[in-house]
Amino acid sequence: AAGMAEIEAARGELEPGRQQYEAGMAAYEAGLAGYEAGKAEYDAGKAAYDEGLAQYEAGKAKYEEGKAAFEQGKAEYEAGKAEYEKSKAKYDKGLAQYKDGLAEYNKGKAAYDKAEAEYKSGLKQYNAGLAQYNSGKAQYDAGVAEYESGLSAYKNARSQYESGKADYEQGKADYEKGVAEYEDGLAEYNDGLAEYEDGLAEYNDGLAEYEDGLAEYNDGLAEYEDAKKTFDTEIADAEKKISDAEEDLASFERPDTYSLERTTNIAYACFESDSEIVKQVARVLPLFFILVAVLVCMTTMTRMVDERRGQIGILKGLGYSRRDIMVTFLAYSGIAAALGCVVGYVLGVILFPSVIWYAYEMMYIAIPMRFMTNWKLAISVFLVSMISTLGTTYMSCRSELMEPTASLMRPKAPKAGKRVFLENIPAVWNRMKFMHKVSVRNIFRYKRRFFMMVVGISGCTALLLTGFGIKDSIATFVDTQYDNIQIAEVELVTDEIGGEAPAGGDDAHLLPEELGRTMADLSASGFFFQQSSWDLLMANQVKGVTVIAPDDWSDIDSFFRLMTMQGEKLPAPGIDEALISISISRRYGLGIGDEIELRNDDMKTVKATVAGVFENHVYNYVVLSKETVAEATGEYYINGAYVNFPEGTDIYEAQAALAKCDCVVNASVFADFRERIANMMSSLNYVVLLIIASAAALAFVVLYNLTNINIMERIREIATIKVLGFYRRETSDYVFRENMILTLIGMLVGLGLGVLLHSFVIDQIVVDLVYFRK
Repeated sequence: AAGMAEIEAARGELEPGRQQYEAGMAAYEAGLAGYEAGKAEYDAGKAAYDEGLAQYEAGKAKYEEGKAAFEQGKAEYEAGKAEYEKSKAKYDKGLAQYKDGLAEYNKGKAAYDKAEAEYKSGLKQYNAGLAQYNSGKAQYDAGVAEYESGLSAYKNARSQYESGKADYEQGKADYEKGVAEYEDGLAEYNDGLAEYEDGLAEYNDGLAEYEDGLAEYNDGLAEYEDAKKTFDTEIADAEKKISDAEEDLASFERPDTYSLERTTNIAYACFESDSEIVKQVARVLPLFFILVAVLVCMTTMTRMVDERRGQIGILKGLGYSRRDIMVTFLAYSGIAAALGCVVGYVLGVILFPSVIWYAYEMMYIAIPMRFMTNWKLAISVFLVSMISTLGTTYMSCRSELMEPTASLMRPKAPKAGKRVFLENIPAVWNRMKFMHKVSVRNIFRYKRRFFMMVVGISGCTALLLTGFGIKDSIATFVDTQYDNIQIAEVELVTDEIGGEAPAGGDDAHLLPEELGRTMADLSASGFFFQQSSWDLLMANQVKGVTVIAPDDWSDIDSFFRLMTMQGEKLPAPGIDEALISISISRRYGLGIGDEIELRNDDMKTVKATVAGVFENHVYNYVVLSKETVAEATGEYYINGAYVNFPEGTDIYEAQAALAKCDCVVNASVFADFRERIANMMSSLNYVVLLIIASAAALAFVVLYNLTNINIMERIREIATIKVLGFYRRETSDYVFRENMILTLIGMLVGLGLGVLLHSFVIDQIVVDLVYFRK
C-alpha cells in the first residue's frame, strides 16, 4: 500500500512536466507538418519549374535547329540565286544551262521555306515553354515563403520542448521505481498461479490418455474378432484349393521334352543371316577394289616418273649410276605404298566393322565388339600393293634410264599421229568437224592412256553399279514377297484337323465348329494345307525345307501365288510331282525333270519329280499334292491355313479372335513378318553405303590422276594451240572432249561389267532364310 501511495505521488509530480512535454511535442509536430507541407509545395513548384525549363530548353533547341536550317536554306538560296544570275548572263550559250540554274534555285527556295516553317514552329514552342517556366517560378516563390514560416514555428516548439524535458526526466525516474516494485509483487502472484494451472493440465492429460487407451482397446478387440473370422474362412478355402490342385497335378501326364538347337531361335538365325551376307560380300568386292587401286598406283607412279624425266637426265649427267637413280624412285614409291597400306588397313579394320556393328546394334542387343587382325590378309594386301607400285616404278624408270642423258634432258617428243579406222568410212569421217577429227586421232594416239582410263572408269562404274544393285536387290525382295507372292494377311498354325487319307472323303477335313464359326463371323476366307519340316536329301548333304500340301487348289492365287520368275502361273503338281522354290533350284542345281527325295521326322521318304520352279524369297518351300503326302505317310491332315479378311477389317483384332479358338496353336500377321525381315535387311544399307562411298572416292582419284596425266603430257601442245590463236573455250573443248569421250566409253563398259559383277556378288550371297533377286 505504501509503495502504491509513493507511485501515485510520483505520478502527481510528473503530470505537470508531462503536460508541458505534450504541449511542446504538439507544437513541434504542428511546425513539422507545416514544414513538410511547405517542402511538398516547394518540391512541386521546383518540379514544375524544371519541367518548364526542360520544355524551354527543348523549344530553344528546336529554335536553334530551325534557325540553322533557315541559315542553310538562306545560303542555298543565295547560291542558287547566284547560279541563276550566272545562268541568265549565259543565256545565249544554251537554254539547258538556264533550266539547270532555275532548278537549283527552286530547290534552294524549297529548303528555305521548310527552314522558315521549322523556325516558326520552334519559336512557338519556345514561347509556350517560357510561359510554363514563369508559372513554375511563381509556385516556387510561394513554397519558399511557406517553408520559412514553418521553420520559425518549428524553432519555437523546439525551445518549449527543451524546457519541459528536464522535469519529465525526473518524474520518469520516480515512476519507473514504483513500477519495478509493483512488477515484483505481480511476478510472485503469477508464479503461484502458473503452478496451479500446470497441475490442472497434468490431471486433464492423464484423464484423456486413459479414455484414448480404452477406446483403442475396444477397437482392437473388434478388429481381432473380425480378422479371426476372415482367417478361418480363407484357411478353409485355401486348404480346399490345395487339395484340388494336388488332384489336378496327379492327373497331369509327363510332358514331352524337346532339345532345340540355337539355330531355331529367330533372332540367332537373323543375326547369322546378316553376318553371312556381309561375309559373302567381303569375299568378292575387296578383290575388285584392290585391282582398281593397283591401277591407280600404276598411273600415279608412271606419271611421277614421266614428270621427273628431266631430273633423271640431270642426275645421270652429274655422274649418278642407274642403280642410285632407280633406288631413289623405288624408295619414294615404296614408302608411300607402305604408309598407304598401314593407314588404310588400320582405318579399314576399325571404321568398317564399327559402322556395320552400329547397324546391328540397332536391331540386336548391344554386344561388345572385338577387333580381329587377319595377318594373312594384311600381308597379302601389303605385298600386292608393294609389288604393283615398285614394279610399275621399276619398269618406268628402266625405260627412261635406257635413253641417253642428252635425250632425257630434252622434253619428250609427242607421239606421231596415225590414221584411225574411221578414216576408212568416208560417210562418217567427211562429215566430222576438224576439231572432232583431231580429238579422235588423239584418243587412239595415246593408247596407254586410253586403256588405263577406260579400265579405271569402267572398274569404278562397275563398283558403283554393284553397290546400288545390292541395295535394290536387298530392299525390294520384301515388297515382292508380300505384295506379289504371299498375299495372305494372317497365317494360322492349328492342331491336326482330320487324319485319314484323302480316300476317306471330304468330311475328314471339316473345320472344328469354333474355328468355322469365328471365321464366318469375321467374313474371313481361308486356304488350308498341311505344313511340316522335311529333309531334302542331296548327294552329299541334307537340307531342311518346308513342305506344303494344300487341301484345295481352287483359290490358292488369293493367298499364295505360284509363278515362275517370268510371271507364268504354275499348275498344281500331280502325284509324285513337286514344285520347288527358286532358292532350292539355284543353290542345288535342280530343274524341271530332276528327281528329289524328301524325308520326314518319322523317317518316311517321298521321291518326286520337279514339275516347276516358283518365285519365292523368304524360306525354302516344296509344294506337294495331298495324295503324294498321304501315299508316303499313310495320313493327311490340316495343320495350317492362310486367312484373308474383307477390306476395312482390323487385322490385329481379327487375329486375336482367331487365336482364342482352342484348335489354333498360333496366329501370325504377315505384316509383322514383313516388318521384321525389312528391319533385318535395313542394317545392310550401311554396308552398301560404305561400298558406294568407297567406290565414289576411288572414281574421283582415278579421274583426277588420268585427267592430270592428259594435261601434263600435252602441256606444250596446249601452249602451241593457244599461241596459234585458239580461244580459251576452244582450248578447253579440245582437251576435255577427249576426256568426256573416254569417260563415256569407260562408263558404257563399266555398266556391262557392273551387271556381271552384281550378278556374281548376289550369287555369292547365300543366306538360308532369303533369296535375293538379281
